[in-house]
This record gives sequence, structure tokens and C-alpha cells, in this order.
Amino acid sequence: MRPSDKSVLGLWYSGDHQVLHTNLTEDPRRSNCSESGMNESCKVKLGYPTDSLRQSSGSISTLDATLFIVVGFGGLSIIVALIHNAIHRYVFKDQHRLDTVFDAGGRVTTSLTAVTVASQVLWPVDLVQTSVIATIAILARFGKSAHIVYCCIAIATNIITLTAMIMTGYYVLEGAVPGISKELSVIILISLFGSYCYIGGLGAAFYISYFNTCLMFIALTVYLWHFLFPAEDLSDSVRNLTNINILYETVKCVQGPSTNAASSLLTFRTVSGMIYGIVAFFMVLALNCCDQAMWQSRIAAKPEQGVIGFFIASFLYFSIPNALALPTFLSYLSMSYQNGSYLLSELDMNNGFITTIVMEKVLGASGSYLLLMIVFMALMATGSGEVMAISSILVYDIYKTYIGPFRENLEPSTCPLCGNKKNSEGEEKVIACKCIHSSVCNECNDDIELSLTGLLSHQIQYTCPTHGKYRHYEDMLKQYKSRSIMWIALALLPYGIILCYLNLNLTWVFFVFETLLTPFITPLVLAFTWAKCTSKGLISGAIFGLLASIVGLLVVAELAYDEGLGDFFTTTSSDYSLLAACIAGIMVSTIVTVTVSLATHNIQSNVDEQREWTKMILIDNPINSWKNLFTEELGELPEERNVTVGDMELIFQRARKMSYICAVVCVLIQVVLVPGVMLSFEEWTADQLYYWMLFLFIVLVIGTLYAVFAPPIEEIIKIIRYRQNEKKQGSLDIPKKMNNNGGVQDVRLHLLRDTS
Repeated sequence: MRPSDKSVLGLWYSGDHQVLHTNLTEDPRRSNCSESGMNESCKVKLGYPTDSLRQSSGSISTLDATLFIVVGFGGLSIIVALIHNAIHRYVFKDQHRLDTVFDAGGRVTTSLTAVTVASQVLWPVDLVQTSVIATIAILARFGKSAHIVYCCIAIATNIITLTAMIMTGYYVLEGAVPGISKELSVIILISLFGSYCYIGGLGAAFYISYFNTCLMFIALTVYLWHFLFPAEDLSDSVRNLTNINILYETVKCVQGPSTNAASSLLTFRTVSGMIYGIVAFFMVLALNCCDQAMWQSRIAAKPEQGVIGFFIASFLYFSIPNALALPTFLSYLSMSYQNGSYLLSELDMNNGFITTIVMEKVLGASGSYLLLMIVFMALMATGSGEVMAISSILVYDIYKTYIGPFRENLEPSTCPLCGNKKNSEGEEKVIACKCIHSSVCNECNDDIELSLTGLLSHQIQYTCPTHGKYRHYEDMLKQYKSRSIMWIALALLPYGIILCYLNLNLTWVFFVFETLLTPFITPLVLAFTWAKCTSKGLISGAIFGLLASIVGLLVVAELAYDEGLGDFFTTTSSDYSLLAACIAGIMVSTIVTVTVSLATHNIQSNVDEQREWTKMILIDNPINSWKNLFTEELGELPEERNVTVGDMELIFQRARKMSYICAVVCVLIQVVLVPGVMLSFEEWTADQLYYWMLFLFIVLVIGTLYAVFAPPIEEIIKIIRYRQNEKKQGSLDIPKKMNNNGGVQDVRLHLLRDTS
């Protein structure tokens, strides 16, 4: 996508957030474009310079930038990770569990989910220019072949995301810090990715994402304030860059593409922007389906809290890129107009140097620090999530399943302690194995208390004859988790350095690679919604869909543009090429998946359908059952009986209805209402532009207030309620109470129910 191919206002819809800048003085050319005589002849078409301005844009020394990022952000993240560990060790007493590393204990609040998801989906490329996740469920339903294929897809998605993260961080540092080396840039980035997730796991990622989102909202509020309410003592050069009326009059004189309404850049009516909006929708949908980090955020909260959290996150995300993209690109176009051409080369614009230059010109050195804070906060949230996602695949899906399983030939529906199958026949679905559950095991309570002492795993001798060996096994997996994070970070060092030396087009990397993920949307959705979907359908749909997407991309790039594949990076990342890749990939993958599944499935009745879904319900951890987190929802169901599909549908029908309602509301507001109002104006006036930016500012302020205050309030309330209920049970350590059968039951299950 070329920046000149979109309108300035179309940036809101298309997400192209690339922006620039230079000194603005009165230009006689603008007098030719009076409000009474505006026409095509008075507009100026800007070209690209031979020498780019980016090399002289920095104002921060290498030492200052390194200390600011590593000591400031890195130190903050480590402190937050230690606080998270302390809370889960001394309050919730679940820090010793492997699952807590990858699902944050499964008790994340609504507001914390919202700010974390908003932080993760806000990729840094948006600013300058996703435990036992789905793959284990695929293994349970479709077997090893499909599991291996989709593990590869998940890892590829994480690598693509990390590629964009590394390149974005490097280009921002290169623009803001003159002379910084590629090697130092990559070392700084990787240290941020792996620092706090190594210590605190996914829970620490949620906590640090809160600080990330707060700082981003506050920083962007300050930045947009300079455009809407400029100070009176500003110099003329800065005032000309922040005064909306001056910016409007200048940008009005810049000629846009012929496909824009009135060939203007001040309109939402832009063909390329519309096409990109469609492509971006499928790209985001593909990321939500394929990215492990997104699945981790989902399972870290209960269904209802997760639904509301994702819904709120969509509105939090709405204001962040808009507040940065629009005013910055206005300033860039104004300065380019005075210069007679764009200040940056096309490659530098695509790589995000616009934002670096504009923020420095508007705010001085503080603007460069502000940009570093915004971008690296987003980098920490997204990059660490991707590292955790790859680590979870390596530990759960590869090592635990294929390399070092607790028991050989273990299936997801088999008890890992005794190796017996869980009975899925009949309505009651009684577990065939005789293993006692850890929540009613007296020895397990002693072992849990022992694991909380802080001793190293090899120093602990668990006493439970039933669950002790498995606890040792999970302790070993926790060590592998830490090692995997370390090795992933080390592997990213040479990979990132190579990327920096290749100097790839960031826009091409982001758009093309993410578009090639769209063929996997339908197979993944059908895997969790259609009982007749089969392993052969999943595999064939993914492969043929990917091939169709690649063919569509290359064919349209060759035929629709004069340059053809000779200008490979430009034509393959242009709007029609990306749209063709999306349509071809989704259509072929859908047709192949459905056709092959219909030809190979064995579903003959409702009983067969129930049996398929039961395969996923039976996935459980013998010492940390998912039922422990849903004691309130499961109500009076006997502990010895397996939960059925009917039970799950009844229990979570409220969350399902809420998800449908939230989806409809989001579509109506963000896809129909707001764009519809914006499209009603052919070319915006200065007043309309001002009120649009004011609307963005109000939304940004509301989001800031929510992001700053809601998560800590909910967390404090959750901790207080937990401690109060713990005291009511008359114990300070691991509470126990006698059940009606004379056994000992872990009262923490009841505490979780009361604090849900």
C-alpha cells in the first residue's frame, strides 16, 4: 500500500498509520486554492525525494535510549513480574502450577482482560505505519496429523508476528536514535520480550500490559491535546504544524489519487481504503484464530469475563491508532507540500519513519521519548505474548505430547495417572479409572504446602502415592518452560540481526504474511463449531487454501499493475493483490474443508456428535482440573460425574448469548454506524475535521480513565474477597474441611467460587 493511495481520513478505516513533517510557512501556491475556487488544477501532486530525511531525524543519544528502554521498561517489567509471583504464591497459592504459567490461573478479571487484549492487538506497526490452546483440542478431536500441521501454522504465525515486532522496533530506534547499531537494537528488543515472561509467565504479562496500556493512553492523550488545544506561546513553526485550520488548508491543496472523491485526501470515500478495510478485517480475524497469544488471553479469564473483556478491548483499541495516525499524517503532508515532495522515500514511509520525524518536530526531544515509550510498551506486550505462545507450543504440544510424555501412548481422553480410558458412554459418563481427585486427596494438600516453601523441585519429595509423580513431572515441565523462553530469546538474536541487515519493507512483511494466514480461518472455526469436520478436511483445506492464496496474490500482482512482478514488493502488497489472496484462500479452504469432511466423517446421529465434543471436554489436568475454576457454574453436579456437552451448553448459555450480542453491537457501531456517518461527507470541511478529532479525543479520555482505574480496583476487590473468605474458613494456609463422606476437601475450591 502506497501512502499516496489513501486519503488522510481513510487512515482511520484502513489502519495505515504512517506520518511525517517539516517547517511550514505561507506558500503562494495555497492562494490559488481559495475556498471559492477549489479545483483539480490548483492541487499539487507530491513525488518522492532522492535523499530521505530520516537519517537526521533523531535527537536521543544511544546511551540515553538504552538506559531509558532497558532500565526503565525492563526494570518496571521485572518488578511487576515479582509482584505477580508474590500475589499468586501468598494469596492464591497457585504459583507452583504449570498451568498458571500459561493461563494466569484462569481468574483474570474483565478489565484486566480488556486492557491486555487492547495492548496485544495494538501492534507497534500500527503506531508507526496471539497454555494448552487450540492445538491440544485439535489433537483430541483429529489426531496427530492435524495436530502437527496446526502446530506448524501456530508457530509460523508467532514467527511472522515477531518478525514485524523486531523490524518495527529497529526502525523506530534507527529514526529516533542516530547511529545506533543493528546489533544493539536487537539486543534491546529481545531483552524486553523475554524479561518478565521468564519470571512471571502469562500472569505477569497481564499485569505489565496494564501499565503498558495506561502509559500509551496517557501519552496519546497528551499528544492529541497539542493539536486540539495548542498552547499560546508556541513558535510559529510548531503552531503551523499543530493548528488544525492551517493543516486543513494545506492538505486541501495536495492532490490525492483519482479513485478518491474529488481527488482529495480529506475524505473517507477512497476505493483503496475500502479494499484495505476488507483485507484488514480478514487479517485480524486470521490472527485471532491462528495466534497462540490470543488463545492464551481467552483462556486466562472465564467465558463471561472474557467476552466482556474482548468487547471492551475493541473500543479501547479503536481510539489508539486513530489518535496518532490522523494528526501526524496531516502534519507530514503539510510539510511535504512546502517541500515540494515527500520528505521520505517510499520505503522509509512504509517502514514508519513518518511518526518518528513528526513527533520530534512537534514535541522536540520529548516527542522522541514519547514515541519510544508508546512503541516499546506495545512491543513488550505483543512480543512477550508471542514468546510465551511459542514456549507453550514447545512444552505442551511438542515435548509433553511427543518427546517426553508422562505415560507412553497417552491420549487426551485417557487418565495420565493410571492410563485407563475415561468412559464417554451414556449420559452420566463416569470416569473408568479409580484415581482419587487431587482436590479430595489429603496427601496432595501436604504436597501443595511443601511446593509453596520455595524449595527447588529436585529438593522436594512429594508424598502422595497417586499424584506425587505427576507433580514432579510438572515441576520438570516448568523448568523446561524457563529454558525454552531463554532459548527462544537467544534464537531471536541472530534472526533479528539478519532481518535488520536485509532492510525489508515493513509494510510488505506485515500485509503479505498476515494475508497468507487467512486460508486457515475457516478450518479452525469449523474445528470447534462443526461436529462433522474431520482431520482430512482440516489438513487439505489448510494446504489447498494456502496454495490458492499464494496463486491469487501473484496472478493479480502480475495482471492488475503495469509493473507486474518486476516490482515484486510493491505490487504484491497493493490492495487488489491482497484482496485477491484473501478471497481465493478463504473460498478454496472453505470448499475443500467442507467437501472433504462431508466425504470422510462418521457422524450418524446426535450421540455421535456428542461423542465428538466430549473428546475436548475430557481434556484435563489430573492435579489442576479446569472444574476447580468453575465450581460456581457447575453448581450441584456430583464430582464423580463427568460434565457433558449438554451441561456445558446450559451452564455457559449466558456467555454465548452475550458474545452474540457484543459481536452485533461492535459491528453496528464500528463497521456500520461510524463509517456510515463519515462516508456521508464527500470532502470534509475544517469544522468537520476538528469535530472528528475532538470525538477521538473524548473517546481516548474515556478509555484512559477506564484503563487506569478499572483493573486495579477489580484486582484489589478480588484479593480482598479471597482473603475474607479464607478467614471465614478458619485457616491461614491450605484450608481443609470435611465433606459429608468423611473425606478431606480443598476449601480453596469454595473460595474460588465465592470470589468469581
